[in-house]
Amino acid sequence: MFSLLSCVTCQANSALGGSDAIGWSIFFLLICIIMVVSMVVFFIARIAIRSRKYALLEESEMLAELQQSH
Repeated sequence: MFSLLSCVTCQANSALGGSDAIGWSIFFLLICIIMVVSMVVFFIARIAIRSRKYALLEESEMLAELQQSH
């Protein structure tokens, strides 16, 4: 499985031995990349939800002020 995920250099080095360490390093780097990308997506979604919430709150306050002034 790890030979499908590895680059040409890693595949050549795995033929010489130590393929277990190379496979685990590829797996570890893949996990790190997935974690970073998921955190970026999480915070972007959080910012979008918060901005929508505060925009709706501000709009309702403006409508309440407008109705009170009339």
